[in-house]
Amino acid sequence: MEGLKRYWPLLLIAAMLIGGIVWYQARQAEERRVEEELAQAQGIVRVLSATFSNKTALKVGEINGTLDVTSVDPGAVPLLRSSQKATLPYSVGYTLDLKDLGADDYAWDPKARTLVIRVPLVAADPPNIDESRRDVAGTSGIFVTRGASTNLQRRASQLATAEAGRIAAEPANLAKAQANAEKLVADLARAPLDAAGLGPVTVRVVTPASGVRDGERWDVSRTIEQVLADRQR
Repeated sequence: MEGLKRYWPLLLIAAMLIGGIVWYQARQAEERRVEEELAQAQGIVRVLSATFSNKTALKVGEINGTLDVTSVDPGAVPLLRSSQKATLPYSVGYTLDLKDLGADDYAWDPKARTLVIRVPLVAADPPNIDESRRDVAGTSGIFVTRGASTNLQRRASQLATAEAGRIAAEPANLAKAQANAEKLVADLARAPLDAAGLGPVTVRVVTPASGVRDGERWDVSRTIEQVLADRQR
């Protein structure tokens, strides 16, 4: 025991040295991990910025069909009242606006190797009415003037445009277009990430209001831009 007590200070110093070496190595490993994550984040920002820089708007879907409308021209006097039934084909496209997509819309989780991209909601384009395929089922009136005929056609187009816009704004159609948009953005992002040699990366696309997909909650509170700013301070 006396001999052990004699060497106790040396053993304590040796233990402290070993502990210091272990702590230093752990710190070095952590710094390397942070640098690797930073490089990954910077690489992702560069790759995605190049991918989406020329894609300010993406067409992500379209609906089309035909509409039966009845237009009425009141005429200058009641006897000149006329009406017309017509069928008009229509189409409405859906667009995803990406012009404001920036680094603050990307969130990177290095542990899960998951990239979350926030995109805006899709918007329906103005309806397109194919006048060249207008089918007039019948016109009624005692006397249909040329001006009345023009008014009937114009009114039919207005009615068809309004109805096509209403159909395009239905939640089911918007939801389908939004799902198409998110899949398209994920596919566009995944290809260049694979080509850049970043390895397997899971890409999740959400809207600012969602953040929840398939029963999982994705934290998009810290973006790549914020992470880079914090680590460069």
